[in-house]
Amino acid sequence: MQPRYEKIAADRGSQMTDRTEHVLRTFPPRPLNPDERALVQAWLAIACDVASAYVSERRSDDPAIYHRIVVTVGPEPTPSFLIHAPAGLSCWLVQSVGGEPSVRRFDSLRAALNAIRPVFPVAGGAREP
Repeated sequence: MQPRYEKIAADRGSQMTDRTEHVLRTFPPRPLNPDERALVQAWLAIACDVASAYVSERRSDDPAIYHRIVVTVGPEPTPSFLIHAPAGLSCWLVQSVGGEPSVRRFDSLRAALNAIRPVFPVAGGAREP
């Protein structure tokens, strides 16, 4: 069974649509819990072709990435994806950066990470961090 996701918005050009911007402003990120942090670290250790992944936590960080998982996949040092759990919701948003911008919604962090690099086995309906 494929991970369930919903494409929230996409733009044919290089700019995000107003709807995408609205979604990201309306649902600010919440901090990750220790289990979620551990899952990100495990994913990064297994996904050896991912250049870097970290959780932005410093108050001095850019507000566009604060409390988000910043993933870089490729030779460029700029982020490729931003992942976050919106405060007050039980889902995860994966925002692609560069190329055709889009935001996709996933039911679990594991599914969100697997959408970038599938390294974890897909669980049969179990809800994970």
